[in-house]
Amino acid sequence: MYCNPWIRIHEDTVFKPDGKKGIYAFLEKPAGNFIVALDKDNSIYFIKEYRYPLQKNILQLPAGVIDSADIVGQAKKELFEETGIVAKKWKKIGSFYVAPGHETTYINVFLATELNLTGLKTGNQENDEAIQEVIKISRSKLEQMILGSKIECGITLAALNLFFLKYKKINKYKKRVYKN
Repeated sequence: MYCNPWIRIHEDTVFKPDGKKGIYAFLEKPAGNFIVALDKDNSIYFIKEYRYPLQKNILQLPAGVIDSADIVGQAKKELFEETGIVAKKWKKIGSFYVAPGHETTYINVFLATELNLTGLKTGNQENDEAIQEVIKISRSKLEQMILGSKIECGITLAALNLFFLKYKKINKYKKRVYKN
């Protein structure tokens, strides 16, 4: 097994369904939170961050690992650290495993509303983050970006899918805010 403070890679000896001995490797990572920060005009806030494995910038929802039992508190902390946004209302809208065939990561998705944007900035980020910008995207533009493969983070896409399905009954063409 290989491990560092952020991940563990396991390689276990197992018996396959056919009864033969083999190996099974998987990645163990802590659970995380992804946050859909929804503004009163139904726009969603994203971060633009450089991702070393990809060697490029990508857009994704604000997110972070959970390192305490207070899951909502951790989500609030991450949203503030990555964007400077403080939300008055919080609601968990779902959760899922990222890739259960080879990874243990479990993601909670939160909807954050009634946003205070007075501190909007990237200056609170932790030392290992490379967030360059906070970007507000309207739902209609976001749908075009998703269809055009401009949102490339799979966890962000899954989190948005939960959000869109949970709140699909709201007519996107009316000036109506999503309700918790």
